[in-house]
Amino acid sequence: MNAARPRKSSSLAEALASPAGVIRLSIVGTPLSILPDDIRTLHDLELLTLNGNGLEALPPALYELPKLRVLNLFDNALSSLPDGLSRCSRLASLILGNNPLRRLPEDLARCSALRELNLANLPQLDFTAAWSVITKLRALEKLSLYQNPIDTLPESIGQLGQLRVLRLFACCISHLPGSLAKLSQLEELDLRANRLTDFPFAEKDFPALRRLDLSFNPMNSAGTGERSRNAPC
Repeated sequence: MNAARPRKSSSLAEALASPAGVIRLSIVGTPLSILPDDIRTLHDLELLTLNGNGLEALPPALYELPKLRVLNLFDNALSSLPDGLSRCSRLASLILGNNPLRRLPEDLARCSALRELNLANLPQLDFTAAWSVITKLRALEKLSLYQNPIDTLPESIGQLGQLRVLRLFACCISHLPGSLAKLSQLEELDLRANRLTDFPFAEKDFPALRRLDLSFNPMNSAGTGERSRNAPC
C-alpha cells in the first residue's frame, strides 16, 4: 500500500474525515472551545496552528500525536494545559502566549527536544513556579517572555546555555542576575521598555551577540539604546 501524500489543511472537519497524510493543520480565528478527542487520529501531523479560536481546554488525546513538532496555541482562552505534554517527544516549538494560563504543566520540563518557547503576555501565570520548569529546558534556543509582570530573572537562567534569542521587552525588569553572562550563545537580547538603570555586563560576556536593545529604560533618557554586535555593551 502506498503511503498517503503529505498535505495541508485549514479545516478540522476535513482533516478528521481523511486524516492520513495531513502534516499541517492551521485553524485561525474560528470559534472552537475544545478540540475533539478524534484529534488523535492525525498520526502524520507535524505542525498544528490554533491561533485565536477561543479554545478553553485541550484534550489529553492531543498528546498522542507522535510526529508533532510545532504546537501554536497563541491567543486563546486556556487557563491550564493537561498533563502529559512530554509524550510529544518530537515537540520543538511551543507557543502559549496571550492566554490566561495560571501554571505550566510540570512535565513540560521533560520536553527535551523543545527549542522554542513563547510565554508572552501571560499576566496570570505564576512565574515563581514557572521558572523551575523553564530553566530545566536545557535545549531551548529561543525564549519569549515579553509583556509579563516580571521584575527580575532568576539566577538559574544561566542554565539555559543554548539560548540564542531572549525577548523580554515590556516587562518590569529592574535587575539582571550575574548568571545572564553564562548565556554565551546569545545572538539577540531584547530588553526594551523595562526599568533598568544600568546594564552591568561587558562585550566579552556575550561573544555571539548581534542585537542588544535597551531602548525605553531609565538608563536611556532619550529612549534609544539599540546596540549592534560591534558596539560595547
